[in-house]
Amino acid sequence: MSRFWPLFAAAALGGFPLAASAQEPPEESVEEEGSEDAPAPGDAKKPKAKRAPTEAPDDDGPEPPLVVPAPDALGGHFQLSPLVGVAVPFGSLEANAPQSDAMGAGWAFGLDAAYGVSRTVALGAFGQYLRLGSPGSSCSDCKASSMAAGAFVRYHLVQGVRFDPWMLAGIGYRTTTLSGLGNDVTYSGVEWLRLMVGGDWYAFDKIGFGPYLELDMGYYSSRSSGDLGSARAHWTFSTGARVTLDLPGK
Repeated sequence: MSRFWPLFAAAALGGFPLAASAQEPPEESVEEEGSEDAPAPGDAKKPKAKRAPTEAPDDDGPEPPLVVPAPDALGGHFQLSPLVGVAVPFGSLEANAPQSDAMGAGWAFGLDAAYGVSRTVALGAFGQYLRLGSPGSSCSDCKASSMAAGAFVRYHLVQGVRFDPWMLAGIGYRTTTLSGLGNDVTYSGVEWLRLMVGGDWYAFDKIGFGPYLELDMGYYSSRSSGDLGSARAHWTFSTGARVTLDLPGK
């Protein structure tokens, strides 16, 4: 029996590695399972493709405005503006008849009515009455009155603010009556130029008020008595304040 003992020991030692190898997990299976989920080395370096936009940008279309336009506060509006100020005449009634010899400074009254045809332009009509005083010691009893009427176009410079600056140009017809020289004399003629600048401050949505400057120029073409001399330009400068009623309101 003792002679078979070396054979049993050798058989036992030879089978131990086989048992140990049977207990260890196979390495090849782990590598194979990991290789199925991991990306290939070449694919890992490629960036993912971006999704194409649903709509291509319109490069030819207009860009949106940086500032939203102010609402139209003039088109379709009716404006009525009475005014009062001081008037200073100069120039000549006719040749060799300066206005400063027959009249002096006085009061100016007027009324403008306009309708807005766009967001910046208004068309209208005006009426004016001047009550002028004596020229001084040369004729203390002299005085004059003058009336004018005509049409105008007015341009408004801004929109969307309470202060509304404007400028105006017009044309009309004027009659001026002189008294205190014995018999009253009336001159009449076309008022070729009426220029005004001013601004209205709208303290309320329908009522504004503000200053104005006005310069009128024309030529008299007729005289009520006597012969009319050569035509000369007559001028009137006036300044004052006016009130504006705006309907339906700013």
